[in-house]
Amino acid sequence: MNRFEVSIAVLVAIGASLSGSACRREEPPLPGQPVSAAAPATSAVSVTSAVSATSAVSATSAEPEAAGLRFLERVTGGARASDALPLIVGIHGRGGRPEHFGHALSLLTIRARVILPYAPTPAGDGFTWLPDWTNDADLAREIRPVADRIAAMITDVVAKRPTVGKPVVTGFSQGGMLSFTIAVTHPDVVGAVFPIGGFLAPPLLPSVWPPGAPKIPVHAFHGAADERVPVEGARSTVRALKALGLDARLTEYPGVGHRVVPEMQRDIVQAIEEALKTP
Repeated sequence: MNRFEVSIAVLVAIGASLSGSACRREEPPLPGQPVSAAAPATSAVSVTSAVSATSAVSATSAEPEAAGLRFLERVTGGARASDALPLIVGIHGRGGRPEHFGHALSLLTIRARVILPYAPTPAGDGFTWLPDWTNDADLAREIRPVADRIAAMITDVVAKRPTVGKPVVTGFSQGGMLSFTIAVTHPDVVGAVFPIGGFLAPPLLPSVWPPGAPKIPVHAFHGAADERVPVEGARSTVRALKALGLDARLTEYPGVGHRVVPEMQRDIVQAIEEALKTP
């Protein structure tokens, strides 16, 4: 298997419609990563070493915290932790871990700071952001405060780290859903979002875009054959955001399920780097 292939195959219980789409099972570790969560320090070292060898990503501090959320911090492109850098926030899915999702960003070449938060609740060998839900209203009620908390973490990190420009956010599955949610609930905090395999809970979609709020770019990525979080959720979300006047787009990958394949990984990293290079 290609060492860069990111098979973050989250097992998700879904229904037949958008309201039935739910990331309820666990996201297994990436190929070649430790299965046990019993030795997180070993896992973090192995991921850092592998990534550093390919994309000059280095660790800065083990597990700092902001707004009550632990996170891993990396710098890319040969940068130093003390440098003023663009900020990238990567959000893992249910059952995932920050170091696993960090592999999706291992192709970054731009000088940047990467923040990878831990979800607060254990789930299998990883963590989860959300409990189970049964309908759109439940999902909206559960995900909004989580998005608020991540936005507070981002604001705290920006205040404490020398940062260039507005942060960008990406995430897979639950992380993709949170990326969409942050775009509509905290557009003043971020400069762009790149959701992967996610959708926006319909009750969170504003009827009109708030006057004066920035209309940030949204570029989503989704496997067209995703049976766990069906692509129609992302399609509906992007159509609705376009109708509100946002620069929203969706890149689909035929035959790809609920995972990130090398082509998708390259496209995501390219889109993030282009966004960070644009004034």
